[in-house]
Amino acid sequence: MKHPAPDVLALYAGRDLNLWTMIRTAAHVYRCAQCAGQARSLGHARAQLKAEAMEMPAGLNWDEMAAEMRANIRLGLTAGAIVAETPESHFSPREPWPWQLGVVMASVALVAVLSWILPAPPADHTFQRAAAAPVFLETQAGGLALQDHGSALTLLSPEKTAATTTVSWDGGARASYVDPETGQVTIHHVSAQ
Repeated sequence: MKHPAPDVLALYAGRDLNLWTMIRTAAHVYRCAQCAGQARSLGHARAQLKAEAMEMPAGLNWDEMAAEMRANIRLGLTAGAIVAETPESHFSPREPWPWQLGVVMASVALVAVLSWILPAPPADHTFQRAAAAPVFLETQAGGLALQDHGSALTLLSPEKTAATTTVSWDGGARASYVDPETGQVTIHHVSAQ
């Protein structure tokens, strides 16, 4: 009896195989106690990693984050007020655009902070959905590329900036780079479901 390769058992435990390979591996695991034990062990390890990933980071100070969010909102509102006061502004006095611009900027800042802080929801991987909607996620030298039914999204770092990319078992990829001029770290995280 030929046993499946360790990587096939790992993908089987995570339900990440195509339909035919999943059926063949399941039939073998049903008959082979050794492979069944390995698959259970890999499944438990995967569940434990998922549970640990859902835990909040140690030393998380909600009061400090709330103060930072309020400061970002105030900054957005102040920026909107400054735009309204400039004489070369394209806005007429009777249009409320400068105030709305501040609200939009504050909302964008709030969404950016929350998306950085909050963990991504657990992915629901089923091989039926994967067979119905193929998604290709690839890492490139300068960032990430996502292709879905002919549509493409590419997230690239600025020219001559090396991006560090990582790929996770749950179908996600992350690219991060440091802007050499400002020192700002930018992280792109894409998850294909």
